Order: sequence, then C-alpha cells, then structure tokens
Amino acid sequence: MIKNEKIDLAILLLISLLLSIYLFFRTYVISLDGAFQYIPIAKDIVSGLYGKALAHNQQPLYSVLVAFVSRWVSDYELAGKLVSTIFGILIIFPVYFLGKRIFDERVALFSSFFLAIHPYIRRFSADVLKESTYLFLFATAIWFAWRTIQGEKKYLYLFIPLLSALAFLVRPDGVEILIGVFLYVLFIKKFSASKEKWTIILLLFLSSALLFLPYLIHLKETTGVWTLSRAKTISGFLGLGGMGDEVSIYYKILFSLKKLNTEIFSIYHPLYIFLLVIGLLKRRFFHFRTGEGFLFLFCALHYVVLFLLVLNITEWGGEEMARAVHFSGRHVLPLLLFSVYWVGEGFLTIYQWILKKAESHRLPLYLGSNRKSAIVFVTLLILILAIVLPKTLKPQRYERLPEKWAGVWIKNQSGQGAKIFTTMPRVAFYADGECEHIDFKRDKSDRIETLMTEKKAQYFVIRGRETIDYPQEIGFIEKHFAEAICFEEKGMEKIVVYRRGS
Repeated sequence: MIKNEKIDLAILLLISLLLSIYLFFRTYVISLDGAFQYIPIAKDIVSGLYGKALAHNQQPLYSVLVAFVSRWVSDYELAGKLVSTIFGILIIFPVYFLGKRIFDERVALFSSFFLAIHPYIRRFSADVLKESTYLFLFATAIWFAWRTIQGEKKYLYLFIPLLSALAFLVRPDGVEILIGVFLYVLFIKKFSASKEKWTIILLLFLSSALLFLPYLIHLKETTGVWTLSRAKTISGFLGLGGMGDEVSIYYKILFSLKKLNTEIFSIYHPLYIFLLVIGLLKRRFFHFRTGEGFLFLFCALHYVVLFLLVLNITEWGGEEMARAVHFSGRHVLPLLLFSVYWVGEGFLTIYQWILKKAESHRLPLYLGSNRKSAIVFVTLLILILAIVLPKTLKPQRYERLPEKWAGVWIKNQSGQGAKIFTTMPRVAFYADGECEHIDFKRDKSDRIETLMTEKKAQYFVIRGRETIDYPQEIGFIEKHFAEAICFEEKGMEKIVVYRRGS
C-alpha cells in the first residue's frame, strides 16, 4: 500500500479508466432501455420537442446529458456510452472521500477499489444505461450530506436538496437522500439547542420545495396525480390502491422478500458477501463509528423502498403466479454503494490477520517485516483479481451482433423509416426504422397478417431457431416475404431477414 493519497487516487483512477475503456469497446450492442427509452428522449430534446421529451416514462436528466454530448458525437449510442463511462470512472471519488470521512484512508481506498472492479458497476458504466450517472450523483449527495452534518455551517444544508434533486432527475429513488437526511437530523443528530435543529429542518424544507416542486407540479398536471415519476404512482408504490384478493398478502410478502434477497445475492459477488460479513463482524466487536449509523440508515431505507417496490408493482396472475416482476438487480446497486465500506474493512481484517500469522512464523528468516507485508498484500490482491475480473471483463451481448448487422443492412437498403416486423426490437433501432414487435407465443398468423396489411410491413426479421420452433407462422411469413439475407457467425445467434417483394 502506497502511503501517498494522491498516488493512491491516481492508481484508483487508472484502474477505473482502463476497465471502463476495455468494456466500452466490448459492449457490442445497445441495451433495450437505452435504445427505446433514453435515446428517444435525447432525440426529442435535440429536436426541441421538450414537451414530448418530458412525456416519456423515464426521468429526464440522463437523456439531457446524452443530448448535450450528442452535439459533438453524432451517434446517440456512442454519446450515451460516453456519459455512462465518464460518471462510471469518476464514481470512485465521492465513494473514497465519504469512506475517508467515516472510516479512514485505508478503508476508503480499498472500498473504492472493490467498487471500481465490481462486475455490474463496471459493465453498466459501459452501456447506454443511467445507473452510473445515478450512482455518481447519489454518492456525491451522500458524501456532501455527511460532510455538512459533521460541520457547523448551516447554509450548506441548502445544497443537499440540490444534489438530491439531480439524483432524483435521473431516478426517482434519489429522493431517498432527502428522506434519510431529514430522519438523521430529526432523530439522531445531537444539537446544542432545539432551535438549531428546527432551523436546519426549515432550510432543508424550503430548499427542497424550491427545487422539487416545479417537476412535481409538471407531473401532477400531466398525469393527474401527485407522483415522483410517470412510471409509478406513489399510491401504487405504497399499495394504497388495494392489494387485490387473488393472492394472499402473506404469499406476496414472502415472494417479495425472496425476490429482493435473491437479486441482492446475484448483484453482490460471493467474495464481496464474504468480505462484507467479515467487515461487519469486526465492527460489531470494535464498536461502530458515528458515520456508520448514517450508512446503516440509508441501507435500511433503500431496503424498505425495494421491498415495497417488489410487493406492490409485481403483476399477479391466477394460482399465486407472478405474471410480471418489474424489478431487476439494477435497483439493488445503491445497497452495494452503502455497504462496500465493510467489504473494504473485511479485506483489511483478513490482510492483517494473515500478516500477523506470517510475522509470527520464523521461516524464512531472510524475509523482513516489510517484505512479508508486501508478499501478503500482493498475493491477496492477485487472488481477488483472479476471482472477480473474469466476470467483470466478460463481453456484453457479443452473441447479439447479428441483430446490429441486420439493422444496419436494412438501413443501407431502404434508408430511414423502414417498417420492420421483428422479434428483436434492436434490429429496428439500428435500422432507424419503425418497429412492430412480434411475439410468436402471443401473435398468431391471422393477427400478424392483419398487422402487416395495416402497417404495410417491408421487412420481417427473426431468429434462426424461430424458423424451427414456429413452422406454421414461418410458413405464413414465407408466403408474403422472401428471404433476403441471413447473418450468422461462430458464437452468435442466427438472424434471418425477410423482405417483401424480393
């Protein structure tokens, strides 16, 4: 370990930069959310259609940043990846400085290192996804909030809602920052006088109202209800609209807990979970620091929010079957952000334990204390990288490259705006065409024929395996379309492009 903070941070930045650059070029195909949610908003903003941009279901700030970068980068996918990559690289700084304030420089350093090499943190930061932007703003807001709470300058409380609002405009759960700070100031932070507490509460309230109300009023005017997001209403999120009688509340609670904890374990690497447990056990026996209560508060708050999300947003079918669960591991990432410090603590605990054993061993005699320390540290570091990096460096969607090739081919053949029926929406994105998504499990040949006639389909694009799985539908398609080209390479799915009138 180098005892120079600037060099330590430079090394962290280099690691974050190299991993991000590698994955930037190994993310071969855009995410569906990027193609059909974030980029359409960015295009509307660039076109000056601000009302249409704000009418989408997503919070707008990430797309605003993509639109801004697109002034210099004409490819929207590239612009989106650049925004994600920049924030994904920079996230180590607020995480480090928060860890330094609550723990110490060593815990902050290794916590930031574990975050920098985490598979999902890195891979999401190389994609057209808002997660790295949100996590950077979220971590910055939490660091600034704790710095303000520790200090004595009351006017700084005015800026906590500003940072919270920025995170909120990327994802609605950014409002958790405000809720957490309000709870901490009300019930945990000690003041010399009660008047001081209520002065700070008033500052937070006034600043929050000024910054949040314009967007909340816009949502009220366009949706008809008070809500934090167009995608989910507050009443629906809290389950105030009724739980329904088709599935028992006890089953829903058990299902929600199982789903939530499964996603947490899938996002956390097994090594991180092991180190997290070690770090928490150490703090339990050596007493928790003051700032750790601040982190625990946000862990508990976000866990409750996630539980309510799964419980009340899941769509249920008959016989206690979940028809659709609108929840993924991306929702869990803030928990990793809060808890990564105990992962770093766990690593240092193991390092110190092994070093103590090594120093008590008399052989080999020629190894001094510093050399033993270096050997133990390097060995542990190599072991960690060998365990974590294979998943971190895994290419993304390489097998889906034929979807991109098919879309580019259609665009070259017909220009923009081609009407494309497909089971793979990304094809239409790369073709810059109009997409009609087909699901052979749902859409039978008569419905497909009606849609093709109404919308005057020019292309039909399917996977090679679908020609075998759905022979009746494919036979019908081949009566109206002729196979134009297929794309297939080793390790990739086969894509077949049919064209009308070929």
